[in-house]
This record gives sequence, structure tokens and C-alpha cells, in this order.
Amino acid sequence: METMWSVWFFIVGAVLASFGGVVGYRLPKGMKITGVERSQCDHCQRQLKWYELFPIVSFIAAGRKCGTCKKHIPAIYTVIEVLTGALYAFSYIKYGFSVELLLVCSLLLLCAIIFVSDLLYFIISDKVLIVFFVWFLALQVVFEYRSWLDAVAGGLLGFLFLLLLAILSKGGIGGGDIKLMGVLGLVLGFQGAFITLMIASVVGLVIGVTGILLKKFTRKTEIPFGPYLALGALVTYYYSVELLERIF
Repeated sequence: METMWSVWFFIVGAVLASFGGVVGYRLPKGMKITGVERSQCDHCQRQLKWYELFPIVSFIAAGRKCGTCKKHIPAIYTVIEVLTGALYAFSYIKYGFSVELLLVCSLLLLCAIIFVSDLLYFIISDKVLIVFFVWFLALQVVFEYRSWLDAVAGGLLGFLFLLLLAILSKGGIGGGDIKLMGVLGLVLGFQGAFITLMIASVVGLVIGVTGILLKKFTRKTEIPFGPYLALGALVTYYYSVELLERIF
């Protein structure tokens, strides 16, 4: 039975990540999420057939190429679908049917949207952040998954720390990153927000320095910080206890 539910959660995660990819792709371009035609090829603008819309499967079946123009389909969407599906299954195995499962599945969907929008456009949509802020706040009201003091302190720490960093760096941190960290802090609490910031900063520093050494980046290259915050938040959510033991 557990295997069946794990497979089911993988499928649900992949489908939601596919939807998240659509949101992350369309919102920054001012496109509608619903009430529009099906997705199109990024190159030739051909509207995709219904059987080309299945997460993961359609990408593999098409040989990673558009059937019309033969240009390569961006792999970012499928990678996110696979990873999100796997993490949905992992989350079910780790938490079972619980509030923690509902929280982390919601967090994963937010991260999927952020990965696409920030990597493609360096934009984190306010509309997305507002929806998830209200959703997480509603879950806090209903289930009180952490103390209100911890939730508020986490949100303020994440928001104010990056706001201060943005001021000191004169715009080195985007407004979307600041607001995203505020939302993440609400979910993760004070200690969780602190660990998330540490992980995101270390990962961002390592990738930035590596890119410069390999001459892929320059010191002025703009690097999206949202995906690092999302990665830090997920690692923190799953392993905060173990991380706190190692840090303190």
C-alpha cells in the first residue's frame, strides 16, 4: 500500500510541477494562466497536442525535440517535474498523511514556480508570493503548526535580513528574493529561516566563485538567488533537527 501511495504522490508532484512550470513561464510575461490555448513550442510557436502535455513521458517520447521544428525542448521543465515528483513521494514516506506533508507539498510547488521564473527571467512574481503567503497563513491559523511568535520571528528575520543586505549592497538582492524569504520564514520559523539563509548564501557563493574561476561568470554577472533560497528552505524543512545539532 505504501508503494502505491508513493507512486501516486510522485505522479501528483510531477503534474503539479508541470502546472508550476506553466505559472513560472507565463506570469512574468503577462500571460494568463487559465482560459488560454494549450502550451506552445518555444521556438516555432506550434500549439502542442494533448498527448504532448503529459509530464516527463511526453518529453521522453518526443526524443527531447519538437515534432515540427526539431529544436530541442528545454529540459528545465522535465527536470523540475522529476525532482518534484520524487520529493513528493519522499515527503509521503517521511511524514505520512499529516500537516507536515501538506506544508512541504505546498512548499515544493512554490519552489517549482520560483525555479522556473527566476532562472528564466530573474523575476519572482508578487502574485505567486501573495497566494502562498495567504495559504501558509491560513494553515498556521487552522493547524498552528508552530508558535505564532516563532512564525512571525522567522518571517521578519528572512525579510529584514535580505532587505538590509539589499540596502548595503545597493540593489544586489532583488525585491522578489526579500519577499520570498519573508514567506519562507513564516513556514520555517526563526531557526529555520536562519539555516535557510546560511545554506542559500554558501551555495550561491560556491557557484558564483566556481563560475568566475571557470570564466563562465564575471563579477558583474547577475545570478538568480531565488533558487538558492528555495533549495535552502527544502533542505532545512527536511533536516532542520540534524542541521541544528551540527551547528549548535
